Amino acid sequence: MSKLLLLLAILAFVVWLLVRQRKADTHREAPKPRPAEKMVICAHCGVHLPESEAVSFEGRHYCSAEHRQQGPAA
Repeated sequence: MSKLLLLLAILAFVVWLLVRQRKADTHREAPKPRPAEKMVICAHCGVHLPESEAVSFEGRHYCSAEHRQQGPAA
């Protein structure tokens, strides 16, 4: 009978640890989303892309160096 009580006590302790761990995991802060970035339009082909990825030249934005060399669309 004492072995059964010991087994139940160990099982209750393990369940308590698992529940405590799960609660700790759910209370962690979610990663903060990145702020929205300004979108620009390629002066050659018209594709929209983030300003940080654009190639800028003479006040215009391009999606690639090749399109910058070709210049604005006619």
